[in-house]
Amino acid sequence: MKWKMALPILAAALVALLVIAFSGTSTILSPEETASPSLANQQAAAGSSTTSTAPRATQGKAVVPDPAEISRQNLTAAGANLLKSIVNIYCTPKNGSSLSGASGSAVFIDPRGLILTAAHIGEYFLLTDYPKHGLVDCVIRTGSPALTTYTASLVYLSPSWLKANSDTLVEKSPKGTGQDDFAILALTGTTTSNALPSSFTFVPLGTDTPTIGERVAIGAYAAQYLASDTIRLFLFPTIVFDAITDRFTFDTNTVDVLAVKGTAAAQEGSSGGGVVDEHNQLVGLITTSSIKGDISEHVLNAITPRHIRASFAKDSNANLDSYLASADLKTLVSNFSAEYKTLQKILAAAIAR
Repeated sequence: MKWKMALPILAAALVALLVIAFSGTSTILSPEETASPSLANQQAAAGSSTTSTAPRATQGKAVVPDPAEISRQNLTAAGANLLKSIVNIYCTPKNGSSLSGASGSAVFIDPRGLILTAAHIGEYFLLTDYPKHGLVDCVIRTGSPALTTYTASLVYLSPSWLKANSDTLVEKSPKGTGQDDFAILALTGTTTSNALPSSFTFVPLGTDTPTIGERVAIGAYAAQYLASDTIRLFLFPTIVFDAITDRFTFDTNTVDVLAVKGTAAAQEGSSGGGVVDEHNQLVGLITTSSIKGDISEHVLNAITPRHIRASFAKDSNANLDSYLASADLKTLVSNFSAEYKTLQKILAAAIAR
């Protein structure tokens, strides 16, 4: 099934527009039994094996572990790891800029300090030094509540996405499909008195094809129901467990987008958050969502690592995994500098119109 429908961008929560206050700590919900909402119009996907353990003897009888319980325990552990791997990206306009502030999410995908986010969040980093340094201030926040912790620079932002969506920062209600909507950042420093850690908790990009009905953990710094002061001072991460309800393609038969209906993670501010499976692999990057009405009707959409890798190969003629492993973070940032300036000019021209 080809996915052509445009959905509201689950972007940066526009700070100036959020008026309903909500408070609370991050919540971890226990995974329930896996549902099986298999849709007839979806092609069958390769299943993933369930971790198994050897039977143990109890009074002379072999006890076979319950696969569903093992799966539930694995997913709970993956959700706990995701909670440690997600960060908040917080961008504020400076020096009289007319841009709105933004709050989005991201997830560590590499122990060295590489984080993956949506391109419509990452594009703010193109404006941190244009037309002069300090027009927009973007920081990486961590913890519960989110506190300013690190600085970061772009390693990659999809040129295909920016060229097709350069007006998102000035549109009142930007739309998008999620296609090519990803960016990668590298940590460059710390805003605290502590040195950068030698390694970070992370979730690797997955290689398995997720299936409809498969239970996943979803993590982000959701902010739709928060007032701007709450986002600034008391923003907590959200971790929920739910089942994949649909899959879509941008091509013909590839799985490029996962959909989860009725999840509390389908909110503004969740863009750039992660979806992980029971094997602790990142199987989706949150990019778009329908967020009107009751939360039970919200639908979260996340692009798959397959799509991210294919998009990178299309624009860069290179393998994403090999490229990221080929150099240290400082070199990766430097390698992107020429593309950075090109994309910066495209974005700045769109804002000036």
